Amino acid sequence: MLLQMTQLAYRREHPIVVERQFNPDSQVRGFGETAAQATQKIWEQRRDLGYWDARKAYPQGQKNLSVPETNSSQTEQAPKRGAGRQ
Repeated sequence: MLLQMTQLAYRREHPIVVERQFNPDSQVRGFGETAAQATQKIWEQRRDLGYWDARKAYPQGQKNLSVPETNSSQTEQAPKRGAGRQ
């Protein structure tokens, strides 16, 4: 019973907004016990999810809980494509 309750807690779905520099902002579903945890998971996986130009992520309607912007003033470069990429 406790295991089922724990699994349900981690399945909570939260709408997360990902602000992007070169593309329109995206709304995604994050999973976690709280909206802050779901946002943190999305932020940590932003490159894997295809948000290479992400500047900020926060729960929908709650900009004050945003994940801090990247340390540099410039966003990361897009991954190089094609033969010879490293």
